[in-house]
Amino acid sequence: METLLRNVPSGQADYFARCALFLLAFCLPAESLHAAGAAKIDFAVGEVVAVQADGVRRPLARGAEVSAGDTVDTGAGRAQLRFTDGGMVSLQPQTQFRIDAYEFKGQTEGGEKGFFSLLKGAMRTITGGIGKTDRKAYRLDTAVATIGIRGTEYAVAYGNSITATTNSGLIEICNNGGCLLVEAGQSAYVPDANTPPTYTKRNALDPLLAPPAGAAPGFSSGDAPGQITAPQTPQSPPPGPPTCGPSCY
Repeated sequence: METLLRNVPSGQADYFARCALFLLAFCLPAESLHAAGAAKIDFAVGEVVAVQADGVRRPLARGAEVSAGDTVDTGAGRAQLRFTDGGMVSLQPQTQFRIDAYEFKGQTEGGEKGFFSLLKGAMRTITGGIGKTDRKAYRLDTAVATIGIRGTEYAVAYGNSITATTNSGLIEICNNGGCLLVEAGQSAYVPDANTPPTYTKRNALDPLLAPPAGAAPGFSSGDAPGQITAPQTPQSPPPGPPTCGPSCY
C-alpha cells in the first residue's frame, strides 16, 4: 500500500487509504463468513447432493463443505459429515438431513448451537462439543418428535414414525404427548406427533440391515457403537440376490 501511494498527492492518498480500510473492514469478513462451513464430507457413496435454501443443488464429494441452510440428500447413496465441533453424522440411503442453524467458534463458550432436522430416512451420530455444557444448544427435529442430547451417540430412523436408539450417553425425546429419557442400550418408538414416546426392543437400524442394491460392499457408517469408519474399496457384487448379516449397517 505504501509503495502504491508514494507518488499520489497527499489528499488523494488519504482518500485511497480510507477506501482500502473500508474494504478490509466490510468485504473481507463477509467473504470469510460465506466460506466458513458447518461440516465437511468425510466420504460419500453414490449421487449425494446438497440442496441449498434457494433450491440450488450441488454434488457432494469427500472434502466438500456444507453450511447452515443446506439439506444433504443421499438418494440411493450414503454419506458421513464431520462437523467443526467434532461431531459426526452418518446418513443412510434415502435420507434428507437439514442443517437448520449452526454456530461453533472453536470452543464451548455459551454461544454455540446446532439445530438440525431429519426430514426422512435414517442417521447415526456421535455428538461433538455443542450441547456438552448446554443441552438446549443441540436439537434434532422430526415431524413427530424432537430429540435433545446430553453428550451422546444415537441413531434415528424416521418415516411416518420414528425409532431412536441410544448407544452411549442419554437422549430425550419430546412431542405433544410428553417426553421420554432414553439411556444407553435403550430404544424408543414414537408413532405420531401426539402419542407419547414409549420404549421398544426394536433397534433404530433394524429395518436397515440389508443395504439397497448398488451400495458399496463393506460400506460402514458405524455399525459398532463408538465407531464410524470409511467404506472399503467397492467390489463387483456377487451373483444372485444380496445378503447381509448383523454386521451390515
